[in-house]
Amino acid sequence: MYYQQRLWRGLFWFALAGLLLACDSNKVQESDYVRQQNYFLQAVELIESAGRLLQKPNLNDQDIKQAMQRLDEGLKTANQVRQDFLKQADARLPRLFPELLVKGVESYRLGVEGADRSQQLEGLRLIRQWSQFWRSEGSQILDRLLQQQP
Repeated sequence: MYYQQRLWRGLFWFALAGLLLACDSNKVQESDYVRQQNYFLQAVELIESAGRLLQKPNLNDQDIKQAMQRLDEGLKTANQVRQDFLKQADARLPRLFPELLVKGVESYRLGVEGADRSQQLEGLRLIRQWSQFWRSEGSQILDRLLQQQP
């Protein structure tokens, strides 16, 4: 499991580096497709990094505050990802991304803000389902994103 997480992080950063290298801002303006790729990848990474932070041993108030900021930023970025991009990336994403990841983060954050444990747990359940999907399918989706790049 530990090695799978390290492999996934390595693949993610490799893909992100490839996307950034593909964008030569001096010669070509960022295309809409690349912008959508960046929103999608940034949202996933911000939300995953918040989750990792919240699972840290000896969690303190500063860690919690930072994790909530990452969740909020991830949610804001996720809401900029359009359905047409998600459909182009993978046929399942237009349903799973908003219904599991976005809704999961929203539910969790509302549960935290309202001290509603059941809403927090519902959010975590949805995020866990997204995580299972992304763990099994994420590398193939990243490959397709890189191949489809204009």
